[in-house]
Amino acid sequence: MLITGSPGGSRIITTVLQIVLNVIDHQMNIAEATSAPRVHHQWLPDELRVEEGLSPDTVRLLEAMGHRVMVKDAMGSTQSIVRGSEGWYGFSDTRRPGGLAVGY
Repeated sequence: MLITGSPGGSRIITTVLQIVLNVIDHQMNIAEATSAPRVHHQWLPDELRVEEGLSPDTVRLLEAMGHRVMVKDAMGSTQSIVRGSEGWYGFSDTRRPGGLAVGY
C-alpha cells in the first residue's frame, strides 16, 4: 500500500517511520504525511531535533519533560508512492527541490 524512502544517514529510519505512521495511524494522505514536521533523537548528540513548524506548545511540553529541543534544518527528502482507491499516487518531498515520485 505504501512505498517510501529517504536519504539522511542516521535519520533515514526516523524519517521513513514518520511517513508510515502518518499515513497508517494518523490517516494522512501522502502529501500531508510528507509535509508534516519531523522529529528525531539519537544517543549522540543528546538532543531532540525538530523541524520548524512543530507547534510551540509541543516544544514547550517536550522541554518540560526534560528534552533538550533543537530546531534544525529539514530532515530527509522522501519519495513516496501510495495506493489509493483509484490507483497509485506519488509525492516528492518539497524539502529538496527536483525530486520525482510517480504513481502508475
